[in-house]
Amino acid sequence: MILSVPAEHADEAGTRAETMARFLRDVPVPFTRVLSLWVGYRLRRDPRRPDTPHRLTPRQAHLLGLPPHAEVTRREGWLVPHLGDGGPRLAAITALVHQRGLELDEPGRDELARGYTPLGLLVTGARRATHYATTTRPTDDPDFTDPLPDDADDVPALWCQATLLSAGRPVALVRETVYRVAFTGRRPPDLTGHLTPAPPRLVS
Repeated sequence: MILSVPAEHADEAGTRAETMARFLRDVPVPFTRVLSLWVGYRLRRDPRRPDTPHRLTPRQAHLLGLPPHAEVTRREGWLVPHLGDGGPRLAAITALVHQRGLELDEPGRDELARGYTPLGLLVTGARRATHYATTTRPTDDPDFTDPLPDDADDVPALWCQATLLSAGRPVALVRETVYRVAFTGRRPPDLTGHLTPAPPRLVS
């Protein structure tokens, strides 16, 4: 059952989502770390379905610097509170991962296989190049042509897409959907100190 949200709370959640969108566009920090900072607690990945092989489209391959139709791993999961089993699903993440490019050690590969540690926490020094972060649902997404649908209780509020970089090399294409519940909890920290100033507007 989807719970209704009072209008004033919906407006506040929308403003918070816009703030997070700007932060994601301006700061090259992995998404999981941003969301963890926002909600104020650690997160874990909850696998949504088993990892599957995926053949890259030419555009996906270009973004990852790989040959067309190269095989990578497609991972579908949710981000949830690290402790407890009854916490809310805060976001859904689809990732197309070039596992060899990650250059993980054996413990890191084991963690990746178990599936509960977010990718941005596994890759040392990972940086994020955001393609878009928007509070308006994208009409078409050529890099993820077959996304899993959101469950009825998960109300999307922010859509993002990015490339995850390790040592300056692209290792994953990621698409994140942040649910409204992430913006209706505690008041988030002040992120303005991390944001770059908006360019001045010219008025004719």
